[in-house]
Amino acid sequence: MTIFFISIFFLVYIYFLFPLSIYMCGLVKKDNVKANFSNTDRTIVIVVPAHNEEAVISKKIENHLALDYDTSNYKILVISDTSSDKTVEITKQYIDKHPGRVELFEVSDGLGKTNAINKALVDIECDILVFSDANVYLKSDALLQIAKCYEDKDVGGVAGQLIYTNDDVEGAAQSNGLYWKYEEMIKKSESLSGSMMGADGSIFSIRRSLLRELPVHVLDDFCSSMGVVNQGYKLKFDDSITAYEKGAETTAEEFPRKVRISNRSYNSYKHLRAECLNKLSLFNLWKLYSHKVLRWYSLFFMISALVSNFYLAIFESGYFFTSILILHVIFYVMAILSWLNKFPKVPVVSKLAVIAEYFTMANIAAGIGILQSISGKKTVTWKKADSTR
Repeated sequence: MTIFFISIFFLVYIYFLFPLSIYMCGLVKKDNVKANFSNTDRTIVIVVPAHNEEAVISKKIENHLALDYDTSNYKILVISDTSSDKTVEITKQYIDKHPGRVELFEVSDGLGKTNAINKALVDIECDILVFSDANVYLKSDALLQIAKCYEDKDVGGVAGQLIYTNDDVEGAAQSNGLYWKYEEMIKKSESLSGSMMGADGSIFSIRRSLLRELPVHVLDDFCSSMGVVNQGYKLKFDDSITAYEKGAETTAEEFPRKVRISNRSYNSYKHLRAECLNKLSLFNLWKLYSHKVLRWYSLFFMISALVSNFYLAIFESGYFFTSILILHVIFYVMAILSWLNKFPKVPVVSKLAVIAEYFTMANIAAGIGILQSISGKKTVTWKKADSTR
């Protein structure tokens, strides 16, 4: 019985109580960025890691060339990581058309995104580095909003709001869109309470002076952004910085992506753990472990809750545990049928099934990724979801 209630408590805490608690902290503290104007004198390099991105690289560069910012103070750096398609060829065409505004750095050793970024940025000179994935497009005022945040001397890193352009498509894309809105609510609340705990590679920025070389097997976005906090600066979320991306539309694509992210995330946590324990405040440690670490263990809480529920339903008298078990079974049957595309199209109920599917899929993937990390596996290379291009 103890195992059951502890497991249920942690799941409720991770997905409901912590988000509510940090939301309330954000409302009370309201630690907004202390800057009211944008200084376009700050030099910016937009870093675009790319591996076989011929389908989107042209649109990506065009989007960034049209941003509202002093053109003499920002440039686009495409980092081609072992590309075998026309990514390099297309980028060179833009270099010829826009000399000094578009640059290319080629890496051919196949050691992944973090390795490519390490090599490309060794000698880069600028005030602010903006990282943005190849399939992500920025709102025209994004750089102005980013630069404004750095007028606050305590800010070391800034993440923006990501909007999924296809979150109305039923299935993985819709669930991912809902999940991301939930996730960004937590990030915004963390930011309002002081600092958010890690940024996403779709759109985030840091002061160039805070960039550190990283092991090739870790997530560059998570480690670089948490490095900002560990170095004594604030990592903020600003929803006036807007980016757009197409989400993965099938669970078949999303599941292996989640496994890779979870493996690299947990390896990143192991890399940063000692530094975080030594340098983060107790409040920030609470946020980190509640938002990230405990959530990675959700699968194990889910399994222990289900197994102990079976035991209690069989050996305990009364209907309470039997009723909970019925709800348990209904939830996972809905998730499995939705995963297999066998759930009937019933208004409202089918959407609940898709949410159950995404929750289950994401946590199974996270559990696999963590077990891989614990066993010593280090995922280095990246495989994009084709439906996101």
